[in-house]
Amino acid sequence: MICCVQVLLRVKPSVNSLYLDVSGSSVEQKIYIELKNTVPCVRLLNATHQIGCQSSISGDTGVLHVLETEADLDWILSTGPHPPYMVLMEATFFTRPTMMRMKNSTRVAGVAVINSNTTAVESFSPHTSCPNQNTGVYREDYGPDLANCSSTVWNPLGNSMSYEDFTFPIFSLKDDNQTQCYEDHNMRVNGSAPQYPLCAMQLFSHMHAVTDTVTCMRRAEVCDPLSDFNVWASIRPINASAKGHKNNESVVIAAARLDGRSFFWDIGTSAEGTVSGIVTLLAAAHALYPVTQEAPPVRNIFFTFFQGETFDYIGSSRMVYDMKQDKFVINLDNVHSVLEIGQVGLRNGQKLWMHTDPVSRKNSTVDEEVINLVDNIKSVASTLNVSLDEPNTTQALPPSSFQRFLRVQPIPGVVLADHKSSFINRYYESLYDTAAYLNMTYPSDLSPEEQMEYETEASKVSRSARLPDQHCQGTYTSNSSYIGTSGVSIPLCFLSQLYSYHWVSGPPSANSTEGDPYCVRTSVRLAKALSPAFELPEYGSREYSTWTESRWKTIRARIFLVASPQLEMLTLGVGVTVLLVSLVLTYFISSKAELLFSSTHETPNTTY
Repeated sequence: MICCVQVLLRVKPSVNSLYLDVSGSSVEQKIYIELKNTVPCVRLLNATHQIGCQSSISGDTGVLHVLETEADLDWILSTGPHPPYMVLMEATFFTRPTMMRMKNSTRVAGVAVINSNTTAVESFSPHTSCPNQNTGVYREDYGPDLANCSSTVWNPLGNSMSYEDFTFPIFSLKDDNQTQCYEDHNMRVNGSAPQYPLCAMQLFSHMHAVTDTVTCMRRAEVCDPLSDFNVWASIRPINASAKGHKNNESVVIAAARLDGRSFFWDIGTSAEGTVSGIVTLLAAAHALYPVTQEAPPVRNIFFTFFQGETFDYIGSSRMVYDMKQDKFVINLDNVHSVLEIGQVGLRNGQKLWMHTDPVSRKNSTVDEEVINLVDNIKSVASTLNVSLDEPNTTQALPPSSFQRFLRVQPIPGVVLADHKSSFINRYYESLYDTAAYLNMTYPSDLSPEEQMEYETEASKVSRSARLPDQHCQGTYTSNSSYIGTSGVSIPLCFLSQLYSYHWVSGPPSANSTEGDPYCVRTSVRLAKALSPAFELPEYGSREYSTWTESRWKTIRARIFLVASPQLEMLTLGVGVTVLLVSLVLTYFISSKAELLFSSTHETPNTTY
């Protein structure tokens, strides 16, 4: 919806207390092989606990062992003679049962998962089976029989691995060339243990925050709230300086979410989980723009993209909170209805499903409006040869931003999705929910990074219609939809009450692959997506999201050869002896020099 620049982490070097710090020197380059394109699992915290991974403050080191069979796992956890082990595995072995066995072992120093595009995983969702279970609308005083996914388990493949707390580092690696060191030094021959020197791996990902958000926010500079910005735009411009009901607008909120996640930090491709909804809503905005200019609709359409929804509805809960406090351009009384686009990328010619809330529909006024909304959607769909249907009217809403509006007051609404009940997405909130999963194609000569910057003809048209696309050419630097702890940076050329004016990249010219920037007028605006819990402040809140991300100093991975413990002790002994002799000689030389100086000073005529 808007041109954005991803804020990138800049890693600072640190001294490793176990090894001589020779950063940048030729000695280090000869000893260590630094691993590139690595992404760690980091520590996240909420009001009650911590999740994620971390290393010790000086990094964790272990003998490298590749996990390829059940026998390899037995070697790592029980029979191998060189623990602790740093486990290198293909994604097919990255499962909850395997990881929990490692978590409960003292023989594992860390894990590195090879993230290969060729790896075939039938299904994998490290998220929970009931997303945002405690912060949706269904609870003891609202549809208690629908709470906790008791009637519908929305993500049955969810194994909750992303919500475990691991005491060792876990990294994602982009390729598998790190196995060469293992093959040269650590391979077993006829079942016998390999001999030293052995290939070892060291992972650095020490996290500063511990326990929970209440604790880390009390301590200065150890964690930050997950935050970013919601993005919204209206068909008719709204005076941004007026707040609350002063605008006297009746609006239909057309919504989608902006974020996703995976087990690893800053990897959140979310093609089906998030991007399919974004693209659909952007396409709708593009299609409606010229029509509404010719024939303005009775109600204003409020295109809204919520950020941080994966983490207990950060963006939608903040917008609803601001509406209640009359700190937003409209308030809840302005909202006529909500149409939310959920996961719609796996329809494949099948039906789309219109989900509604059975509790609010017990109100006859709301039910009447919902029926009208559903009939209107069906009417439009029939002209497009799109099949639509409704699930059982007693079924709960799927996880959706709309639920946060219903927590405050009954509002008519529909959530559009490609699933009748449980998700058909087999990779929900995982690193495998990619464009390939949706059978998307790109020009064959593009790298994965170039694919993320590739601008389709549709997005070019969208941009010419003054609706800037999120993937504006030359500005998108990450394939992640993870919310993070810092918002987007938007280059403004001017700001008024009705419009904002943004610099965007122009189309490539004949002589250059980069176009000249120009300023566009748009009704696109940003709104803070920071949980109200951090404004109140109520860090132990049960009403709002309390997710924070730990700060850290160093993210680093490297491999090297390690000698046997006996040789290391011998080397240490020799080193201590050398140090002792050096100190004695230094003392002796210093004493002789002092004696020489004293003698010369006292008897200047004496000749030596």
